[in-house]
Amino acid sequence: MPTVRPGSPEPNEVVSDETSHFNYPGSDIILRSRDSHDFQVPKLYIVTCSPVLLELIRSDSNTPDVSNGKLGEQERLPVVKLPESKATLYSLFTFIFPVVPILPSTTERIMELLAVAQKYHMDSVLAHIRGAVSQQDPPFIRPETAFHVYFLAQEYELHQEALQAARVTLRLPMNIENLGDKLEFPGTTGTYLLELWKYHQRVRTDLKSGVLEFKNSGLPDVVKVLRCSNQYYDYNGQYNRDSFPKWIGDYIGSIAGAPHVFDLIEFESAWARHIQDNSYTSSKCSCVGISSQIIRTFWEALTTTVHRTIEKADSALALVREEPTSANSDPPSVPLCLDMPDASIIIRSSDQATFRVHKSVLAMSSPFFKDLLSLPQPPGDELVDGLPVIQLSEDAGLLNSLISMLYPIPHVVPSSYEKVFALLAACQKYDMESVQSHIRAEIKSGKFPAPVKAEGFSACAIAGSLGLDPELEDASRLTVGCPMTFESLGEQLRSFKGQALSDLIRHRKGGKKV
Repeated sequence: MPTVRPGSPEPNEVVSDETSHFNYPGSDIILRSRDSHDFQVPKLYIVTCSPVLLELIRSDSNTPDVSNGKLGEQERLPVVKLPESKATLYSLFTFIFPVVPILPSTTERIMELLAVAQKYHMDSVLAHIRGAVSQQDPPFIRPETAFHVYFLAQEYELHQEALQAARVTLRLPMNIENLGDKLEFPGTTGTYLLELWKYHQRVRTDLKSGVLEFKNSGLPDVVKVLRCSNQYYDYNGQYNRDSFPKWIGDYIGSIAGAPHVFDLIEFESAWARHIQDNSYTSSKCSCVGISSQIIRTFWEALTTTVHRTIEKADSALALVREEPTSANSDPPSVPLCLDMPDASIIIRSSDQATFRVHKSVLAMSSPFFKDLLSLPQPPGDELVDGLPVIQLSEDAGLLNSLISMLYPIPHVVPSSYEKVFALLAACQKYDMESVQSHIRAEIKSGKFPAPVKAEGFSACAIAGSLGLDPELEDASRLTVGCPMTFESLGEQLRSFKGQALSDLIRHRKGGKKV
């Protein structure tokens, strides 16, 4: 089928309205992006590569688009609305139609493109995009981008990219406090990081037996015959001047505990250190004369063993989704004292409890509500007993505490520091600065619950996730002197969201959030 190219922008070029049209002769459908950009395309291309879009088009494209009551030539085509942006759809179409394929210019958008192709079950298109990504120079997934790609792959449920990135992270030391800005990701960072650590643990376990077998029976013949003339103990701890070089055995054994040392430069550094350590002896160490061919043979054999072992561990890496947690809410019972006389508005909680309060009280305590209540009430809005209703996302227990602090009545004290933090976050959300300051004063005075030392890391996770910097700083002090490692945090990692983990690292190092 002859086609007219929509233009051939250079790779990574910013897509403009002038170049992003697919006005093919014989186009019989319009695909509309979420930002209202229309692509006129032949339906055959789309339905052939995507069974998902085939069903969507069948169910959603029976009616032509009508604009201002007039139907021009273009408007007579049926329209299907898609939730993706113009830029993403344009890149996607360049991998569907016989035109120059255009990869997006950023890591985030490339991963989004892969996710969209996967979402629409475009297997051949997905393979085409991955092929283009694999040809990038520098490589798309490399040590400096591995964590970012891994987190995005988990977020978009791209198992192949998650696994590729996880393998690259094996080349980096896995020390939480040294990961720094690599953890600044808006998603469920802690859960993803815990899954990555479990993968590293599986690799280390498998490598422990794999490299031991290699050391004992897998060495190439030209390596087995190597002897170290300045060595007094072999790698089995036996006294032997002319035995197999202990430094080679030590290096092989170190890979299991630290996979990132599996690197030719690291191996050559170990070789150089051994020669340097023996430079004071009267005779030159025989290890100096190991030929480049022997080194190459050794490295190829070791590489085969390590890669085969890592591949066996690949099944340990799973895509993870954040499991819903039970809300830290009190039972949704509303005290009679909060059913205020002469109330002028009703606040409804997420669990359908209602609070009859006064507009004036809300407006005085919160610029957010002041602006909201100054707007005219739209016709058709819900009324209960003649009072307007505001639906909020907080649960009854939280709103019970919050509203009690707006009136001269006994305050409803939350039962845990987690609920106190949620209360502070609600104050922050609704610009209730004076109420937030009062709560913090109550915490300092001991009237409101606060985390204790054993709860430091959990408190940091909650405070960081809620954007409560003062509470994060206070909680981080509780962790001083406590090791911050994968082993010590364990399942607690799951509670860290977004940049909470990197913020905690910064606080522990005495830095300030930028």
